[in-house]
Amino acid sequence: MKRFAIGVVGLAAAGLTLGLTTGPAVGAPAATGPLSGITIALDPGHQLGNSNPKFFEELARTHFNGVETKSCNTTGTATNGGYPEATFNWKVAKQVKTQLRALGATVKMTRHSNSYDKWGPCVDQRGSFGQKVDADLMLSIHADGADSSGYGFYVMAPAAVPGWTDDIAKKSGRAAKRFVKGMAAAGAPRSTYISNQILVTSTISTLNFSDVPVLLLESGNMRNASDAARMTSASGQAQYADWIVAGVRAALRR
Repeated sequence: MKRFAIGVVGLAAAGLTLGLTTGPAVGAPAATGPLSGITIALDPGHQLGNSNPKFFEELARTHFNGVETKSCNTTGTATNGGYPEATFNWKVAKQVKTQLRALGATVKMTRHSNSYDKWGPCVDQRGSFGQKVDADLMLSIHADGADSSGYGFYVMAPAAVPGWTDDIAKKSGRAAKRFVKGMAAAGAPRSTYISNQILVTSTISTLNFSDVPVLLLESGNMRNASDAARMTSASGQAQYADWIVAGVRAALRR
């Protein structure tokens, strides 16, 4: 348990149906499948409204993540043409959720909209979400804003921070290696600027607040023209979703 964890993420209220049904509820996981019995927490990084000035006070809230004090959340990056990372993360995460449920997984998400009129949740709340929903794996979906010469995906995994991530660091590291192999084998371009496509770090709050195996995916570099073209197209976003699902299955060995 994290000694400084704060806040509670509100889950969407369950929908009610009237009358009898003869099949599974809409959006429910498949009755059987390779991911049956598995719960996955998906975190579509950032929120579109994080750039809305009326939420700056909320986003300026700080927390200690076991290593340093950081702010609640950020706007995320964008393509050179202004396409927001938050929107890319959201659109891809929704497709990943649909595919994972079709494979039998239970999927819970840290946010349920992509709106300029909403903010957060804060990264400490995002990080602790996996434990709240009893997830087997938490995946935070992002896109990078690096030098335009670099392209491709990489994964961040938590370093062992005593009292924070020392209970999940090894499991997360092993999952990261399998995820990278699975996503690359499905066709995703590997990062040209992060060695072995894995960055082990002690400073990312989403990772540090987790009590379940956790990965943060930088799907590609939004400042690179090739990656940006793929990230902003419907067909490209579908590709990313396919690649991510392959990575998840590899990470879980399913």
